[in-house]
Amino acid sequence: MSKIIFPFALLATLFLNNACTHYYYVPNTIQAPFLQKQHDARTSLGLIAGNQFSGWEAQATYSPLKYTAVMFNYMRVSSNRDQDVNDDWGRGRTMEVAIGGYYPVRDFATLSLFGGWGSGYSYNSYGANAVADLRFEKRFLQPGIAFQNKFVHIGTALRFTQLEYVKGKVDFEIGEPHLTAIQRIEDASPIFLPELSFNVGFGHRPFWGNLNLNFSNIDKREDFNFADFTYGISFMIEVDQLFRKKAETPDR
Repeated sequence: MSKIIFPFALLATLFLNNACTHYYYVPNTIQAPFLQKQHDARTSLGLIAGNQFSGWEAQATYSPLKYTAVMFNYMRVSSNRDQDVNDDWGRGRTMEVAIGGYYPVRDFATLSLFGGWGSGYSYNSYGANAVADLRFEKRFLQPGIAFQNKFVHIGTALRFTQLEYVKGKVDFEIGEPHLTAIQRIEDASPIFLPELSFNVGFGHRPFWGNLNLNFSNIDKREDFNFADFTYGISFMIEVDQLFRKKAETPDR
C-alpha cells in the first residue's frame, strides 16, 4: 500500500456501480439566500443525486448583523450499491462555512457575496481490498442573487473554488484508468473550479419546497472523472418568520 499526499481538491468522491467509471468530484448545492434584514435565518434539508449516486444535504444561513451573514453547508453522498459487486462502492462528505455580505434590492431581491472554507473526505473501494482514502480542503468566493415574492423563490450563484487535498492513502492495486485520473488531478493541482447553481422554490412563508441544479464547469472534466452536474430537492424554513410571527401575536 502506498501513501500519497494529493494537493488537489474535490467536494466528494464517488464510485459508481459501473466498474469502468469512478467520479472524483461531485458539486454540492450553492446557496443563494434571500435576506432582507438583521436576524433573517434560513435552514433546509434535502436530497441530492447524480448519475448512479445519491445522498443528502443540510444548509443554513443567518444574519447576525444588518448586511452581514454566516453560512453553513453539509453534504454526504454514496454510490448506489450493486448486489452483485458488494466490494465496489464509495462515499464522500463535505462541510463548508462562510461569511459574507448581502444587499436588499427593495423587498423582492437580494445581492450577496460570500467567502468560505470547507473540508471533508472521500473513500472509495475498488474491489479486491483496493481503496483510496482522501482528505481535502477548499476555499471559495461566491456571488449570488435571489428573487422572491409571495409564492415563488428563484436564486442563482456562481462559485470560484480552489480545491486542495491535504493527505491521502491510495492502493496502486486500484489499477487503470483510476490511477491515471488521480495522477492527472495531482499534476493539475491546486485546481481552480468554477461552479454554477440554480434553484427555484414554491411555497408560502415560512415554508418552501426547492428544486436545485448544480454544474461543475471545469475544463478537462472527463480526464479528471469529475461529475458534471447534480440535482436535488429540499425543504426550507424561514426560521425568523416563525419567531417574528409569534412575537407579533398579542397575548390572549
